Amino acid sequence: MALKIVGHRGVAGLYPENTLVSVQAAIEMGLDWIEVDVQPTKDGQLVVCHDHTIDRCSNGFGRVDQYTLEELEQFDFGAWFSPQFNHQPILTLKQLLSLIAPLEIGLNIEVKIDTDRYAETVAELKSLLEHFQLAKQRILISSFDHPTLRAVHQAQLGYPIAVLSEKLCKKDWQLLKEVNAVACNLNVNKTNKQQVALLQEAGYQVWCFTVNNPNQIKHLTNLDAIFSDYPQRFI
Repeated sequence: MALKIVGHRGVAGLYPENTLVSVQAAIEMGLDWIEVDVQPTKDGQLVVCHDHTIDRCSNGFGRVDQYTLEELEQFDFGAWFSPQFNHQPILTLKQLLSLIAPLEIGLNIEVKIDTDRYAETVAELKSLLEHFQLAKQRILISSFDHPTLRAVHQAQLGYPIAVLSEKLCKKDWQLLKEVNAVACNLNVNKTNKQQVALLQEAGYQVWCFTVNNPNQIKHLTNLDAIFSDYPQRFI
């Protein structure tokens, strides 16, 4: 099977990450998949943002979950990257799903929860996915956080799960089985071909992040997918 190319946070090397313009660029490139980060606002809406604060990628400050969606929409999430992207509002998961629903592109949703809001966040995720009814093979739900993945599994969303890990360890193997995962998403710089082979022999796909230079995967010839900030280098 051909290597899947996943646009990391859209096309994060060329556009402000996790914004509409970044996602649209990935779609226009004809990518197989895009990856985004999702977390809850103060009022329980799911927004597309990597950090738990908005300090780095907007003109605001503070934690995402300290603001309502309406408040977050007042900030600019594009100008930090380049003046040409002024006035990029925060993207919601609902807007993103609406955008890709009529297309064929796949979406890897990395769920980021660092508080105890597992139940309400997963319930909102389930509600949105049920509303848009995307095909099972077009969605992959992932997280570094083990309690988050357990909550996703227990909620029976009906979509595949991937365990995210910086470096494969015994706890990851246990979680892969526990949540009936289909894939393990690993740091390309901390992964070797023996680990890839063991995972694939056990029935798991291996997706590696973040690959911005083809030389990074010369030693990993059988990967199922890579995440890249510069996906155009691989297509």
